[in-house]
Amino acid sequence: MMFDFPMPDPVRGAHYRQQGHWRDETIAGLIAAVCVRAPEKIAVCDASGMALSYGELTRRSAAVAGFLAVQGVGKGSVVTICLPNWCDTVTAFLATLRLGAIVNPVPVTYGRADLAHVLTMCDSRALIVSDRFRSTDFQAMLDGMAPQLLKGRAVIVMGGALATGRLRWDDALAAQPIRTDALVKADDPAAVLFTSGTEARAKGAVHTHNTILFGERVLGTALGVGAEDVAFMASPISHTTGFMHGFVMTLTTGGTLSLLDIFSGGAAARQMAAHRATWTMGATPFLGDISAEMKAAKLSLPELRYFLCGGAPIPEVLARQASDLGLRVLSIYGSTESPPHTMVLPQDPVENAWLTDGRPLPGIEVRIVGEGGRDMPTGEIGEEWSRGPNTFLGYLGESELTARDLDADGWYHSGDLGRLLPDGSVRITGRLKEIIIRGGQNISVREVEDYLAAHPAIARAAVVGIAHPRLGETGCAVIVPREGMSLTLADLTAFLAEKGIARFKLPERLEIWQELPMSPSGKIQKFMIRQRLAEQGEKSSS
Repeated sequence: MMFDFPMPDPVRGAHYRQQGHWRDETIAGLIAAVCVRAPEKIAVCDASGMALSYGELTRRSAAVAGFLAVQGVGKGSVVTICLPNWCDTVTAFLATLRLGAIVNPVPVTYGRADLAHVLTMCDSRALIVSDRFRSTDFQAMLDGMAPQLLKGRAVIVMGGALATGRLRWDDALAAQPIRTDALVKADDPAAVLFTSGTEARAKGAVHTHNTILFGERVLGTALGVGAEDVAFMASPISHTTGFMHGFVMTLTTGGTLSLLDIFSGGAAARQMAAHRATWTMGATPFLGDISAEMKAAKLSLPELRYFLCGGAPIPEVLARQASDLGLRVLSIYGSTESPPHTMVLPQDPVENAWLTDGRPLPGIEVRIVGEGGRDMPTGEIGEEWSRGPNTFLGYLGESELTARDLDADGWYHSGDLGRLLPDGSVRITGRLKEIIIRGGQNISVREVEDYLAAHPAIARAAVVGIAHPRLGETGCAVIVPREGMSLTLADLTAFLAEKGIARFKLPERLEIWQELPMSPSGKIQKFMIRQRLAEQGEKSSS
């Protein structure tokens, strides 16, 4: 299956170029310029102890690019890369871009059906995977696919004994390097990034060099990061957060990228200390686990200037705990389609981290929109829309979905509910599908979850609506308790009532689970929770 890639709107493109937002730079070109300036500087290091200088990264990527070219990868081809946070994952990214090909990074948590969907949608010319990672045998996964699906695609495997027809990563590293990089334009597609799965169906958002580089440039300027900084990434670099803010922003500005492949609070805190990380970004579970380890181990991170936290609004109790440990938490908001577009700035009050989701970054417009596309007054809730030089061009092969989410004027309709605050900040209050309507009364899921985050027995919590024959919907709290602790619905009700929450907002069902389904970026996948609860209901009624 072959799809045409969406193209930039010529009128908006001309405006962005006139404003200096879109330029003639490419990701690989900017990294090459860093190599000329500082070839011996460490570009990337990982938890295994491996480290690559900019010169070494350039040489390795040239060899891999030469190998891919022999396999038929060229300008406009898509290379799907399903690898952990390893140094040579960055090598694979850069090799692809140097050929003028398009990077399609996908999480190592993908199952066989997910990977098959992506390969088909992208018509990938090559696939790069590890032999194994944690409990996943990727070669066995490939064996389980229909042979026709992999026919004509180069499959390159890092490590392990190879099955017939597959290629060895070590041979790619030993290949004849390309002599010169492909001629690439800044408006050419650079990446297809699939949405993280907070909805039931992942979609491939197409970004150009310009859309990516603009977003990373304004984010880097707001943070004041550059060549002297060390970015720590436990968020997968196969996901938007790690790929854009880790790989692209760090290496195009000449910094060092520190990668952790298997996350735990202890491993992350120790690696940040050892590598002298100056900033990091992760979802709220990352912040919570790292803070807990710092407190337990009496560990400080004096060189860490910023901990960017996105994916969901930060509970006040968590942000305060992190602040008490010396972490400067900055909430950041964006999406695969529009990354990033608001952030709490370093000069903002500390409490903005939990009270807001930040202000629009320069050059990016944000609206809160109600019925009929009208702008909502300050303080009133509507759907969050954004537009700017960082906005994706559309979903690959999904013209109807593109038209639904990206209108003719370039506004991306996020599906998130929010309100504007008097200082120009945005506060995200939930998703359009995360309002529970109980007997005609609206319940903000976000509000209830914020209260639950402060309960001493709760490690993780999600609230979803479940069908009710009379009221339409009622709330169900799905809880992961802290180790050694237990909780009943009566306990939960008493706790929330003591906080003063209205009775109609109280969850009427409690589920205790060992873990919540999470996307690779640390977001709770509520569609999977709803699906599991629905299946439980069907079994109990049969």
